[in-house]
This record gives sequence, C-alpha cells and structure tokens, in this order.
Amino acid sequence: MSNEKFKYDFMKYNQYFVLRPNIWLILILFFLCKDIFLMLGVGATAFKGKGQADVSALIVLVNPIFFLSDLPALAVAYVASNRRPNAGPILRLIWKYGRQLVLLSASTYILLLVYKMKWDIFSMNWLEWLFITTNIFIIVYVVSSKFIKDVFNEFPT
Repeated sequence: MSNEKFKYDFMKYNQYFVLRPNIWLILILFFLCKDIFLMLGVGATAFKGKGQADVSALIVLVNPIFFLSDLPALAVAYVASNRRPNAGPILRLIWKYGRQLVLLSASTYILLLVYKMKWDIFSMNWLEWLFITTNIFIIVYVVSSKFIKDVFNEFPT
C-alpha cells in the first residue's frame, strides 16, 4: 500500500478509529437544519436594531412548522459531534438510527411543505421546488450510500 493511500484511508477515521462523517453527510445535516439556522440568523439580525427592513424580508422565510422536520437532523448532528467512547445510551441509540432520522427529517420537510401549500403543488415557486428536489436527492443518497450505512453502524466502544 502506498503512503498516499494510507494517508487517505487514515483521514477517513477519527481518533477513536470509527469512520468520520464525510463532507456530504455534513452538508446534508446543515441543509436539513436550515430553518433553525435561518431563525437564529433572523434573531441575530433583529438585535442589531438597524436592519428592520432586512429582518422583515427574512422573517417570511421562517415558518415554525418546519422546525419539526429539523429536529431529527439536529439530533443526528449533535451526536455526530459527540461520538465518544463515554457517550451515553441515548446518544448511541440516536446514532444507531441516524440514517432513519435523516430520512425522517427530509421526508417530513417535503410533507410539511406540501401541507403548507394546501396540497396544491402547482402553486409552489422555484425555491420550494428546489428544496423538494434537494430533499429527494438526500433521500436517494442516504438510502443508496454504503458509506452512510457504514458510518451509522460505527460508534466508539
């Protein structure tokens, strides 16, 4: 085995010798938690005092119903950053079902978006279609990726 291949393989594992989440999984978790991040951004902007016009433009993007779809992905993101041998049984349980929680988050977002549009999918704008398409790609990737399956099967002992 060449030194370069060894270095690449070693970078895929963390200090506890379990697979690290790849960049795609990290980006997926950020995307699935976008409503919470957007709310935090709007809240931070509101405290500045000068950006009232900017806040009113952003506030229409924040809909509390979508926080429901963010919660499973937020739990997985939290556990991904706290995978340690001394982690408790709840963190281990969340990680064990991490794939299912990511799928739940993506599919719940689609359902909530369609529900918000009163089941009239033809009245959606391009941004809503983009979010639906992205969530469908996330679902296909999480279901079909062997790497994602392997990542969620490992937890430090």
